[in-house]
Amino acid sequence: MKIAIVSTVGLMYDGITNVIISYLEALDKTDLDIYVIGTEIVHPQIRQNIKNLGCHVIDMPPRKTETLLYFKSLVKFIRKNHVEVVHAHGNSATLAIEMAAAYLGGCKKRIAHSHNTRCDQVKLDKLLRPIFNILYTDAIACGEDAGKWLFGNKKFTVLKNGRDIEQFSYNPIIREEIRAEYNINNATAIGHVGGFVLQKNHKFVLGIFKEILKLEPNVKFFLIGDGALRTSIEKRAEEYGIRNYITFTGNTERVPELLQGLDGMILPSLFEGLPLVVVEWQITGLPSIIADTITQECALTNLVEFCSLSESAKIWAGCILKSIQNNNRVQNATIAQEHVKQAGFDIKECAGELRSIYLGE
Repeated sequence: MKIAIVSTVGLMYDGITNVIISYLEALDKTDLDIYVIGTEIVHPQIRQNIKNLGCHVIDMPPRKTETLLYFKSLVKFIRKNHVEVVHAHGNSATLAIEMAAAYLGGCKKRIAHSHNTRCDQVKLDKLLRPIFNILYTDAIACGEDAGKWLFGNKKFTVLKNGRDIEQFSYNPIIREEIRAEYNINNATAIGHVGGFVLQKNHKFVLGIFKEILKLEPNVKFFLIGDGALRTSIEKRAEEYGIRNYITFTGNTERVPELLQGLDGMILPSLFEGLPLVVVEWQITGLPSIIADTITQECALTNLVEFCSLSESAKIWAGCILKSIQNNNRVQNATIAQEHVKQAGFDIKECAGELRSIYLGE
């Protein structure tokens, strides 16, 4: 069976790409010939990772700037290669582009996969909804809220953003190695994981960091990720006088190891689908304070606490420091792993479910 997987936002170090890679790693690919379509930028390391998993990376014209050429190329590719399943990941009814290309290319199974609860292309999303609704044959969402956002009252399947529990399990040896490598020593280490985009609210993150320093001067911060706004955020950190307290890691494949060395996390995003990072943090026993704009579906344990974005950075600072102080890392990591399994976030089980969807079982 030939399957084309499409990420409408490119193949970079982001949430959707992370989900795709995780599923490809865990998926039983017997009798499956998988093509991963690069619609925008394809990071070289991501390209290599996909190839190492026995899958093909197919480059297409840029989806955003050369939409018509991209559409025609996608139709041609699907038709020429007799693709039987198109699985497109995105956040809005602009997925109609991929669904229409799949339809015209002769693909009978057209899967739309929702990963968020909002989108940036509000007018275009509204315009394309009627077309989108008649073109997809299967609907998948990372959570109930993301499904209702894109599919409304229509039927959809919730396929959890499964994680590799063993990969993120708490490891005190790795923790000590990371803390030594980054000279954390006895300091409190607080982090954030996410691309430097408006959605992630990095300006407020810096405000929280600034307030934390007033309460706990022996602290180090980690901003894990990269993106267009990184330079401006680094400049703002300088203006706040906190730049020397922050490690900007850039994009890295060492996230599981880095989390071991940290003590707490924050996620004041303006919106999210079901953020897999929050699941990862729980597996490794990290307490987190996240925005109440984020679905409660990601809170699998009491390690997650919600806080309103209308609250001050000072309130957020106090909340995360209190959560860290009260955390029994070993005990909570053990409990969390069991809760994650029970909640259906084990990537091995999730990948089996996806294979069944592909095969129509």
